[in-house]
Amino acid sequence: MNKRSLSGLGVIVLVAGMLGFFTLSRGHLWWDDFASYVMQAKSILSWSMSDFTLHNAFTVENSSYPPGPVAYPWGFPLLLAPVYALFGINPLALKLVSVFFYALFVVVFYLLARTRLAEADSLLLAGVFATLPAMVAANDLILSDIPFLAVSTLCLVLIERLSRGKTLAGLVSLSGLACGGAIFGAFFLRSNGVLLLAPLVVGVLVSQWPRWRDGLRMIAAPLFSFAILLVAQMAIFPGGQESYFSHFSLFTPARLLDNVLYYLWLPSWAFESIPGGVVIYPILGVFALVSMASHLRRDAALHAYGLLTVVLFIAWPERQGLRFIYPALPVLFIAALDGMQLAARRLKGNWQLRAQLAVRGLWGVVLAAGLAVSASSAYTITVGGREINGPFDPYSNQMFSFIREETPPQSIVIFMRPRAMRLFTDRDSFMTERCTDLSRGDYVVIHDKQAGNGQVPPEQVETCNPAARLERVFKNKRFTVYKVDR
Repeated sequence: MNKRSLSGLGVIVLVAGMLGFFTLSRGHLWWDDFASYVMQAKSILSWSMSDFTLHNAFTVENSSYPPGPVAYPWGFPLLLAPVYALFGINPLALKLVSVFFYALFVVVFYLLARTRLAEADSLLLAGVFATLPAMVAANDLILSDIPFLAVSTLCLVLIERLSRGKTLAGLVSLSGLACGGAIFGAFFLRSNGVLLLAPLVVGVLVSQWPRWRDGLRMIAAPLFSFAILLVAQMAIFPGGQESYFSHFSLFTPARLLDNVLYYLWLPSWAFESIPGGVVIYPILGVFALVSMASHLRRDAALHAYGLLTVVLFIAWPERQGLRFIYPALPVLFIAALDGMQLAARRLKGNWQLRAQLAVRGLWGVVLAAGLAVSASSAYTITVGGREINGPFDPYSNQMFSFIREETPPQSIVIFMRPRAMRLFTDRDSFMTERCTDLSRGDYVVIHDKQAGNGQVPPEQVETCNPAARLERVFKNKRFTVYKVDR
């Protein structure tokens, strides 16, 4: 990179970091995945990981449907652990991990884009990602999505460099060992990181074909380092990710068809905050197909990863919006701009230059619109004092304080977000929508504004199970707590 491009990338990274930081709230959505991550981080610091999995297994096995796995991969909790050690359950501090990794992602994405695009185009796309409102907002969640996005994109960069290199001597390939280590890092953050082994194999074998034996020797080093790190992880950290398979109990054939249509259109959500953004994704999709058709061999690794990511979540019975396909978005953006440039170069004379200017103009408009929307959100959130919402708001704090201070430590609490209940009260908890389960708890906490979302409907809870007589012991404007008298 020349100094001008390096300065430009530095500005883009700075903008990504600032937008990420100034759009952070002091609360969190009621998704309680974050609670499991924080409890895992806490257990690492106290070296009580097995104790965590024991209590979380109770939650998963007793809930009417699994709220999550017994344990998430331990990579993200390991990143949170030093922040938790310094600041405790401070959502603003814990979210800084994602802000850092988002800035890192912008750099790594630029490196990936440079394997396909000119320097100016790569900087332009990096700027789009740095300011895209849907992605900037993702920093406000204590989840592994953004760190995984950064590391998985780094894996694609390393796979590209490995596959384009000359044949190396098997296990002594330093670039191969680094590639395998990065793939393990992605897997250590999210279980679907294992999919990165597919683009590794596809990218190397396709690039070396028909010298497939040379390709196998190149693959040996990354597979070796991945295996070594995997064995080390299994020796240090307890399992629990296998409980993901219990989620497939929710699968139905009808859901599969719905998911195909859902995920085909889902990338459009990346632009929904931008005025007129609904038309952007169809345009990108068409030109991404142009690029794919033109560079089947060159881009085999990238498209294998993007396709496998989408296919995995089509088969997954639960939906959680755009966050599931973040790792596929870099592939889509690069392919779309590449396809646009390919189409422009087919034109003759001045039309080619005009088309190229129009392509950059389109992405420039997306960048400018994203920056305007994200900057406006950052201003509103900061001036508004960084809203405290969800399980961190005053009403939730009152309820958690009551459970923590007025119930026996051995109590079992039924609540719609059981992992958050355990994080804030240290009480075993499970979630149920079945009236028959109410008699299995010592206390029942009802969120009066959530209807049947992971709980027995508030209007039915007192009367729907004759075997459980409920005595109201706490109430505020949002929560009602019942003691179960059997």
